[in-house]
Amino acid sequence: MASHSDFQILSEKTLHHAADPSLVTYCPSMDLLALVTTDQQVFIYRLNGQRVYGAIQKADKLGVESIRWKPNGQLLAIAWSDGSVRLVSAESSKIVLQFSAGDNVGGVTCMSWALNLIHRPNPSSSKGGKESWGSFLATDRDLSDEKAPLDLPQDLSLIDIEISLPKLSVLAAAGNSEDVFSSRSSLDALFRPFDPKDNTSVNVMVVGSKEGHIHLSIYDSFEIGAFVSPVVINGAPCHLIRHASHQEFSTHALLMQAPKSDESLYFVPMDLRFISASSEYLSLLASRSTALNNLLRYIHQVEILMISEWKSTQELPSRFLRNINETLAEREDNRDIVQALYHSVATGHTFPAVREWLVDELSERGHKRWDKAVTTGLENLRRLIHENMLPALERCSLILSRFLGIVKFQGSNSSMGFTSQQITLIMDIVACLHLVSSKILIQVVDELELFSSFSMWLRHEIDRLASDSSLPNEDAEKESSIDHSKVLLYLQTIMTSSPLATFLNDSPLHESVETWNHSKHGLPMFELLDKELQKQERGLQFLQPLPRVDLLCKFLEQQAHTIFSQIAEAEKRNVLFRKPQNVGVIEADGPVDMRMSVNDINLSQTHIAFVPKGSPSVVRIVCVMLSIENGVSSQHSISSSSIQLGTGQVRDVKFLDESRLFVLWEVDGTASLLSICYAATDTEYSLSFSPPSGQPDISRSFSNEEVLEQFSRYKLPSDSSFVPRKMEIREQSVGRNNEDWRRLFLLGKDKVHYKIFKFGTANPSKEDRDHDVSMS
Repeated sequence: MASHSDFQILSEKTLHHAADPSLVTYCPSMDLLALVTTDQQVFIYRLNGQRVYGAIQKADKLGVESIRWKPNGQLLAIAWSDGSVRLVSAESSKIVLQFSAGDNVGGVTCMSWALNLIHRPNPSSSKGGKESWGSFLATDRDLSDEKAPLDLPQDLSLIDIEISLPKLSVLAAAGNSEDVFSSRSSLDALFRPFDPKDNTSVNVMVVGSKEGHIHLSIYDSFEIGAFVSPVVINGAPCHLIRHASHQEFSTHALLMQAPKSDESLYFVPMDLRFISASSEYLSLLASRSTALNNLLRYIHQVEILMISEWKSTQELPSRFLRNINETLAEREDNRDIVQALYHSVATGHTFPAVREWLVDELSERGHKRWDKAVTTGLENLRRLIHENMLPALERCSLILSRFLGIVKFQGSNSSMGFTSQQITLIMDIVACLHLVSSKILIQVVDELELFSSFSMWLRHEIDRLASDSSLPNEDAEKESSIDHSKVLLYLQTIMTSSPLATFLNDSPLHESVETWNHSKHGLPMFELLDKELQKQERGLQFLQPLPRVDLLCKFLEQQAHTIFSQIAEAEKRNVLFRKPQNVGVIEADGPVDMRMSVNDINLSQTHIAFVPKGSPSVVRIVCVMLSIENGVSSQHSISSSSIQLGTGQVRDVKFLDESRLFVLWEVDGTASLLSICYAATDTEYSLSFSPPSGQPDISRSFSNEEVLEQFSRYKLPSDSSFVPRKMEIREQSVGRNNEDWRRLFLLGKDKVHYKIFKFGTANPSKEDRDHDVSMS
């Protein structure tokens, strides 16, 4: 008889809306539960039931189809039925990233996030052990020491220079998906500096669509690309329903399901050769490409805010000036408002139409609105350039310089996917944006100074004309504090034709063709831009679209995305799908789980557990052995075992670890948690596997009493009102050997009541029930 181990209940909660049993996931690093309700709301709960995140569906016809935590628990991925994937930060509860799993996606069938270790010789190690250049130099040792590190180029490439730069400033909320830049916590999470420890691992996200496509991305959002279904049955592509991997192997396991009419399952090995045979700079390139892509999003948002602030300085004054110009035209004065105001400043005489406009239409209230619109807009524009745009461009230059150094060091025959010339061109565009931003900053400072004098004079003029009782001495005293030369200069050069328009006005599409062709043909733009700006400053004709901020940002994005796509294409060529293997026919909407583990140094085993079609009380486990050499897999063997669990019904199956399978088994309305040992141990009954035959033979049958006696190792607390139907398991985390980090989540038959259990015998403290463990 199996020895019993009791569970300790950590949390239980009754939801306001029923949960979708297939959309529940437990955080691997914190006691946080994410679930989706049947009305398409996404929630994250603490153990004490407190909600820390909530999101509703994107649109009426879109729904959530998969959720998954990142292996380190920092992000929650939410896949929607249109193929879009949102990454939500566990720290800030904001959407950090969003990308699409492909074009014209009809739905997502599976999403998984895995961690792979990158195994490669470590040349940066001494004869006596491993040591980095950073730690070596910190000890002030002599370079002639025989224990000096051996790979200076790689260690230099991994030095984190970005932490020496000032942090990027937050942006004003824009009411869109880029609001991630509006809080300090989400900004820090998005621009997390590269950790050299990450050079030994890679995060892989796999998303399967209903069309059978498989989308791969690494390092949160660096997209490798989409692949067609590796299994096609009678002309119909199979779709992905489960994914499994092990951190030691770059080969992943895919479980594909045939269309509804068939329900057959196919096991497909997927070799990610870009991990096993990658350059030592894969982690750096992919993570910094992700950072560069985030910087481009940030720069694009800054550009939008800059143009918005510029327009806000122009709209109200333009309306005022347009009205008076129309009035002057009607009276056939043969002058515009600039000439009329210039006359007033120079002579002290004000034309009647202008006097009427200043006193009756503009007045003190209109002047305050004018002053506030221009001053606030220009100050915000100055802040955006100084605190946001220029620091972001510096970070871009730093990342690109890393890319340039790597590709030069690797040589022209490297498989990086880009050339030094391409990186040089992007750096050229970044330099152009830096030059333009500096010009704008100088002009904004000048305009603020000139406008301040103009605004002071305008207010004095309104007060003087509106009041007949002003004393001459008072007027003289006020007027003496005004710098009339600056007022005249503002009227001449800025009021109706600000030089900022050269940089911030919208660029018509047809005007950008010539400039884009110049960049597209590999010609540097910086020298051309500098010459054109000198012409503009001298009042000569110049290439007007070239200095436009929106156009330069567009060029930068296009060039950068070309690099991203080339890097991704180079990695995509190293993704190989092996021959599919039919493993059986599953019960419609029946439970299924898959787990990959290590059998030997170059041998992996993948176990697939499911309920065969027409046999609700049978659990079938298929074991596929793969031989893996240098990241290339080949099938070693396949075997299976099926057991009949009395007359009960199997509600759910989940692998607990590398030897045990949990089965949620129900008989006559009573549910039991069974623990089946599928790998041989010294203490438990183990299944016997045999090569598959044409028929799914039952290896052994048990009566209901024998099932409870043999497999009921874990006993759930008795509660007749709670009948579990769905379970989720959090496995023991690596590095937490002194603490049982495992959790068992059970969702009741009513889908509104759930319980979370802890493995062990000690009574949980209040801190266990309410406290979130910090992320690793």
